[in-house]
Amino acid sequence: MKPNAIDKHIQSKPAIALTSQNDRFEGSLAGPVPVLPSHAHYVSVGASIFSSLLLRVASRISFVLLGFYLGEHFTSAGVVALVLESFYLSELLLAPLSGSISDRIGRKPFLLGAPMLGALAALCLLLSTWIYPHPDARYFSIQLFFLLCLILCGRLLEGATTALNTPASLGYITDSTYGLPGLRTKVMTAFEVATVGGLALAIPFGGQVSVLLGNWGFLVVMALHLCNVLVVAFFVKERQFRTWRAKNTPSLMSSFFLLRDRHIAIFLPAWLSVNTLVGAWITLIVITLTYPNPAADLRHPHQLLYGGFGKSSATLIFGGFGLLFLLGMGLWLLVIPHLRRTTVMLIGLAGLALCIAALTAINGLAENVSSLTQETSVWLWLLLPLVMIGVLLLSGFTPVSLTQMASISERKPDMNGSAMGLYSVVMGIGQLVGASIGGFSIDLGGFYGLMAFSAILGVCSLVSVFYMRAYRHDTIQA
Repeated sequence: MKPNAIDKHIQSKPAIALTSQNDRFEGSLAGPVPVLPSHAHYVSVGASIFSSLLLRVASRISFVLLGFYLGEHFTSAGVVALVLESFYLSELLLAPLSGSISDRIGRKPFLLGAPMLGALAALCLLLSTWIYPHPDARYFSIQLFFLLCLILCGRLLEGATTALNTPASLGYITDSTYGLPGLRTKVMTAFEVATVGGLALAIPFGGQVSVLLGNWGFLVVMALHLCNVLVVAFFVKERQFRTWRAKNTPSLMSSFFLLRDRHIAIFLPAWLSVNTLVGAWITLIVITLTYPNPAADLRHPHQLLYGGFGKSSATLIFGGFGLLFLLGMGLWLLVIPHLRRTTVMLIGLAGLALCIAALTAINGLAENVSSLTQETSVWLWLLLPLVMIGVLLLSGFTPVSLTQMASISERKPDMNGSAMGLYSVVMGIGQLVGASIGGFSIDLGGFYGLMAFSAILGVCSLVSVFYMRAYRHDTIQA
């Protein structure tokens, strides 16, 4: 159908109100037609983003607490990573289904259910650490098997929490910014800031919770999830396209059918590679820094960034770079609307290359922090700004990727939740693969192994971005 024919078709149909208590959209059988949102709409969208922030903070504090607990009793980074990232199994299974169902019944039930499951997961992990405060992982036993089963249940529940929240949140945002690309860029960037900010800020906060409360810190996680339930219940207003969706209901497995879309199939390898990298770094860097000496120096000698750091210092360092990443995303918000999306992605990958080079050089400066000389300290302070510049450049990749996915999904407005379910699946696969393979890379080569793995992922993402750019997939508009 030609564009002018589409316009005539839309104009010939009666307007259908899209449900919201304080503001509304108009729609037709061809799809919703946007109307400027009201103040209540902004409050509701802001509450949904804040809900995602609370969820990320709670889940990452839980991750930090469990990571320290496991790291003190298991010596293999690969084993620890596999246990920590097992929650992606439930996310991968449930995210496509929850995204598709949210297209049918609305987003709010999933936004409410996610923190409820999160609180149950935290309770399960608290019981695990309370029953077995000092497990002996050197020998396999029934007690060790039971402990791992309890932890696995908790992590799978946390995976289900993310599976309910992410597709529903992104679907809600995509619904709310339909036909408003300027607003969408800002809201999607705000969502990424909440996601990355929750992860980055929760790591140093989780370190302090661990120091002060130990394993009882899981009570803090439960409290955050309960606060999240209240935020969603009282401030998030459902914005389901009820009448229009009723005539355009997608299949429950429509997330996987979207893989046949050429734009999505070409974009996903780049997003998968970057999420694999993020999964490796977020999961493993703090664990790698905090390996106890002298065991760390004996296992991988002459590596400054492998072991020897305290819990507080390691989490504060990571949190500092996380804040820098957030600052970069805020700055990119001003730039992204004026550049092609692949241009921003290429700049981000250049920042990744700079980070890898500078961190590799820093890692070779000394055996550990106490062995730094005056000369190597000078080199450290010269290399740190390069890492910071690289982080600022890299920070543009995630918001522009989410904007790209939202623009693709807007071409299929009845499947926004399904598209974001697929987005969540790829994010989960990436972080699971990143943590697993990255963990074994550290086992083989220490911090150098992690950097080599990161370089390979950067090259894979680069190939996909070049392909997108050549075929101008980054210029797609709704």
